[in-house]
Amino acid sequence: MMTSMSTEHAERVERERAFHDERYADDHRGVTEKYYEVDAGRAAFVAALAAVPAGARVLEYGCGTGSSAFDLAARGAIVTGIDISPVAVDAATREAVRRGVPARFVEDDAHRLSLADRSVDVVCGTGVLHHLDLDLALPELARVLDDGGWAVFYEPLGTNPLIRAYRRLTPKLRTPDEHPLVPGDLDLARRHFRRVEASHHTALALAGVVLRRLPGGERVVGALHRLDAWLFRVVPPARWLAWVVVLRLAEPRRPGGPA
Repeated sequence: MMTSMSTEHAERVERERAFHDERYADDHRGVTEKYYEVDAGRAAFVAALAAVPAGARVLEYGCGTGSSAFDLAARGAIVTGIDISPVAVDAATREAVRRGVPARFVEDDAHRLSLADRSVDVVCGTGVLHHLDLDLALPELARVLDDGGWAVFYEPLGTNPLIRAYRRLTPKLRTPDEHPLVPGDLDLARRHFRRVEASHHTALALAGVVLRRLPGGERVVGALHRLDAWLFRVVPPARWLAWVVVLRLAEPRRPGGPA
């Protein structure tokens, strides 16, 4: 069974690596960029990273070409970015040199991190958890975070039926192993972290993809975001109609430690 599981894991990693090597060599996500332009979750993620102090040991998890690493390094954090794709790692390394920031990028598997126990103060990532086997990745996150450390992720949700339908119609935009997050994934996170906080973003505001180009469209999009926030507060189950979640994990559970 161990051989079978190891083979299955290796095949999954290779599929992800091949997909992302191709993506970063010739980025084809432009067709979906319009959706990110109307999302409020990204601002919430950036706001969370504003709390990272100078000198913090930061791991950008699934760094791609370095989405957060450069800004954090420029602010004085000690940043390492990891990615499964050597193409992405090479591109991020070149960009760090061009910008003159001391961020370091290496190829690594988030399921089996090469980092030492408690060697990281902050982990951040955008659109990475839903590519992973969380049964393997979450305990690794808890292992490498130091006491008092925390992690923040910007991730898609898999609970809105319209968004699920769109994903089924556009399979070439994603890998076969992707798993946008569902409530059970947050339950799993609670097995490895004592604090799991989630903020949900962008349901009705997805209509802004069409409306934002119209006269007064930006104001309409802003109103839709406020309506989303009100709806999620007043009717909590409606949060699972959101497109994006910003997930904050803290107080890692250690084997043999308190429950």
